Amino acid sequence: MNRDDVMKYINGTARIIIIYLICMVVGQAIAVGIGLLLDPYSKTLALSVFTPLYYAMYWVAWRIALLIADRSPEAEPDSAGGGDGSRAKTAIWLLAPAVLAADLCD
Repeated sequence: MNRDDVMKYINGTARIIIIYLICMVVGQAIAVGIGLLLDPYSKTLALSVFTPLYYAMYWVAWRIALLIADRSPEAEPDSAGGGDGSRAKTAIWLLAPAVLAADLCD
């Protein structure tokens, strides 16, 4: 059974969660690696760099998972062109948390 056969049995939600978990493992490994590289120089610096990276990785991994799942052939209808629309969609998609936070502050 090849990869395409396996992936057609996994629905969209499960695919996003699997991609998210893979991105989380890779991202957290990178964050730990950076923290361990900085540890011999300064434990305070290592902790102060690792902690924001650790928590930011949840958001980054989720966005990457959605981006990868959104670009899969099953997710897109057959349409040609439209590079400007996808750039605007990506910009709005990445800025949505900041816009929501700004709305909540008002």
